[in-house]
Amino acid sequence: MLIGYEANNVLRNGHELGEYGRELVSGLAKRHSKDYRALLFSTRIKEDYRSYFSGNANVSTYLPAGGAKLLPSAWMRYRLNPWLKEEKVKLFHGLNEELPYHISRDIKTVITFYGRDTHHHTSVMDILAWRLRMRYSFGAADAIVAVSEKVRRELLELDIPEKKIVVIGGSNPLDVDDAVVEQYFELYRRLLSAD
Repeated sequence: MLIGYEANNVLRNGHELGEYGRELVSGLAKRHSKDYRALLFSTRIKEDYRSYFSGNANVSTYLPAGGAKLLPSAWMRYRLNPWLKEEKVKLFHGLNEELPYHISRDIKTVITFYGRDTHHHTSVMDILAWRLRMRYSFGAADAIVAVSEKVRRELLELDIPEKKIVVIGGSNPLDVDDAVVEQYFELYRRLLSAD
């Protein structure tokens, strides 16, 4: 099972959303070392997390190279398809609630949605850009993980089809324990076997 991840939070965020992604990826890599490999795509890596996954052969990191370094966000949103195809990625998970635009239809897609209250926008343009990205990601995703029942209700209020929503989370929505890791693994397995 080879999973590509939008991993900006994982490799740059020292707060809850970054920790959620790091715990998920490392938990899957430890518990399913023979059946799982992660490719983390990020626009850059914060120095604190440069060696976080270095001891794990199941996790690889990809950053923009060459001219893509000049516009790393454009690389992440518009230019990942060739990388995903070259690596033969069959499932892509937007841990930062986003998917690359025009992602190939033969790649299954998942996003994790943490709730509207986790977003801290700095301007009206920031809010509008986020809404456009979310509209695209919600429409393109094969599955949307809600980290709690409250977040599932938010998704329903946003007119997301209930059949796309999967609730994965415990009493604290941003804690990743063994049960959460296993629920993600089963979701990945189900999506990859569906055709």
